[in-house]
Amino acid sequence: MAAETSPLAFVTGATGMIGSHLARRLLDEGWRVRALARPTSDTALLESWGVEIVQGDVGDSTETLKPCLAGVDCVFHCAAMVSDWAPLAEMVRVNVDGTRHLAEAALADGQLKRFVYLSSMVVLGMHPQRDFDESAPLIHTGDNYNLTKIRAEEIVQQFIRDRGLPAVILRPPYVYGPRDRQFLPRVLANVKNGKFKFVGSGRQPVSLVYVGNLVEALWLGATQPNVVGETFLITDGQAITRTRLLEVLCEEAGYALPTTHVPTWLVRMSCPVFELIHSLRPGSEPPLVNKFRLKFMSTPLTYRIDKARRTLGYTPKVDTETGLRQTVAWMRQNRPDLMPGK
Repeated sequence: MAAETSPLAFVTGATGMIGSHLARRLLDEGWRVRALARPTSDTALLESWGVEIVQGDVGDSTETLKPCLAGVDCVFHCAAMVSDWAPLAEMVRVNVDGTRHLAEAALADGQLKRFVYLSSMVVLGMHPQRDFDESAPLIHTGDNYNLTKIRAEEIVQQFIRDRGLPAVILRPPYVYGPRDRQFLPRVLANVKNGKFKFVGSGRQPVSLVYVGNLVEALWLGATQPNVVGETFLITDGQAITRTRLLEVLCEEAGYALPTTHVPTWLVRMSCPVFELIHSLRPGSEPPLVNKFRLKFMSTPLTYRIDKARRTLGYTPKVDTETGLRQTVAWMRQNRPDLMPGK
């Protein structure tokens, strides 16, 4: 396909794990890729692939973003401020206002064919979630990330209804894979320094999604017909217990499996105390124990992807244990600081 006739994708969050894998997939499919990146971001990898870099921030105004989206066929909005402790105002600026401004700018020249918004399972709340599907209600929990992702979804839905935005919403759970900077590196760091403890039995199941599987869903969200206006849950199609998750990570990295268990009730009672203490110290690091981390450590979180299989044509190609092993293999080469003896 000639370059001038190739579809042009605009990707936010392209310097992160998900966005970079998506950019590579789009290039491999023959698309042109334009990525929004802050001046301080490391764009060397993207530039080496031939990605067009435009400097900016998703929190910029609509008028500032319009030139960045000129001629764009498809927007993949993957950028977000993901935090369990960031100030609300900054999270609103990035996650809520940024989504609104991006949608407005994307519609400006009338060429947009698809807007794929990457949401999160965080919108479903903190309570146990067993085999949830797209019919599950959005639950406000009081934390800033949950609030801003719900508001962002509501904005996308409003633009679909009122402005004809050709949008698709994808909701992944915890995402892992090569170039992961947050999820599994934090787990391995805590294993290495002896701080990792199971909360409860460790047998509670959780659904995850490998970055390659999520990128497949993003691609389908942009290219499948008759999915505009739809929301899809995206996972690896299976669940894994916290104990098995740690077993696989430790086997691959060469660590002994942690054996300390802390009662769930004790951690739950401790959360308000730790959160209050840290809230009195502006700018402090997140508390070791808070509701967000308790959810990851102990809450059953499993989801059905029947709708994605049926309507989106999504089939996860990498199972969770294989994906975890591939991720640790990447870390062994690229994050030796997380490995034993380093």
